[in-house]
Formats: sequence, C-alpha cells, structure tokens
Amino acid sequence: MRLEILDENNFVLFIIDKNNIPILEESKISEYLRKIFLKIKDKYHIDIYGYYNVIIFLDDNYGMIIKLNREEEYLSYYDKQIEMKIIISDDEILYKIENIYMIDDALLNKGELYLYKNELYLRITKEISFIELGLLIENSRIIFENTNEIKKGEKIEIR
Repeated sequence: MRLEILDENNFVLFIIDKNNIPILEESKISEYLRKIFLKIKDKYHIDIYGYYNVIIFLDDNYGMIIKLNREEEYLSYYDKQIEMKIIISDDEILYKIENIYMIDDALLNKGELYLYKNELYLRITKEISFIELGLLIENSRIIFENTNEIKKGEKIEIR
C-alpha cells in the first residue's frame, strides 16, 4: 500500500494486490476501508475522520486505487467518526508510456495501445505476472481518472 497525500483533505491509496479486492458489497467495502484507515493512522500518523467521498478504481492485474476526498463542511456529533459515500468507478487503470522502448514486446502484446493527445497509453487486457506489473509501473505513470476519454483516442496496432 502506498499513500499519496494531495493535500490535507485529499488522499490517494495505491493497493497493488489483485487478491485483496473485497467483495463489492457496500457493508464489506466500508469495513475494508475502515481497516485501511487504521493502517494509515498507524503507519503515517494521520487521523482520518469526517465525511469522505470515496472513489474506488479496480483492476484485475493491479488491484485497486482508492481516492479519498474529505468534505470540509461536515459537522459530526461524534468526535473522530468516519462516514463515507462510496463510488465504484467504471474507469479502467491505464499506463501512460513515456518511452515505448522500455516496455518489453511480450508485455505490450498483453494489452492495447492508445494514442491520445500525442501520448501513449497501455490498457492491459490479459493477465500479467507480478514481475511484469512491476516493470510496467516502473516504466510508466498510472492513470486512473477519465480513462474512458483516453480510450476514445486512436488505437495503435502492436507488432
């Protein structure tokens, strides 16, 4: 788990574990997120409380990315209480490729390449190994918001 702090009210959690995706029932997701919040508190010494908009991005190879946005105008009768609005996004996780030559052809053949605004994006369509995922993460940037727009770009054939 990696935590990216955007500001005091916005966080992004990157959980690289496809086996740890909870069943998509709101009660189970809420409990899963509460456990993650406790881990954040212990590891990063950040108190998470208040009302959060939680957007979850799921991927069969990557795992999940969780975007948390705390509402500033939230009044709680209970001190340090957590309340959430959970949204499961239909955006897919894509990988913005900076240098196509750093990605192995075998890995490129497990996905689809898109050209969007003169940038290359890879969408993984087949199962990849943990090592391949690591190489992909090391040589690209993870894109998880508004990816449906990127997929409207030109599809590039992979040889």
